Amino acid sequence: MNLQKKFIIMLGILIIIIILNSGCTFMTPNYDNYIVSYIRVSPSSATMQVNASKQFEIKAYDSEDNLVPVDPSKVDWDWGPKCSTCGKTAKVSPENGSIKTNFVPYSTGTFKVYVYYKDKTDYSPVNVIQ
Repeated sequence: MNLQKKFIIMLGILIIIIILNSGCTFMTPNYDNYIVSYIRVSPSSATMQVNASKQFEIKAYDSEDNLVPVDPSKVDWDWGPKCSTCGKTAKVSPENGSIKTNFVPYSTGTFKVYVYYKDKTDYSPVNVIQ
């Protein structure tokens, strides 16, 4: 291998090492530093069809209405009303550990998609049509 090729290879390796060492430094926020005054589900309401899927997301705010980061591991999702004699009429997935969930209704009616975070609750009414 001639000297010029060796130099180019060494220069390339040096550039890769510099990029990897300097790279983006992403730090997970310290969620305990943020005081959550209230949470909201987005969208705030929805109309959808049976067996369709719609994504919902949690947003958290401080007392001055500023968005604050949400710790996904402390988020729980649910839906209602549930009918024990009707069988499974809807689902949310995932049920916890995510700032987003997908809601799928299996029958028509009015449902609510609930989110729970740091002792706060919000919901989005969902009208399901045929």
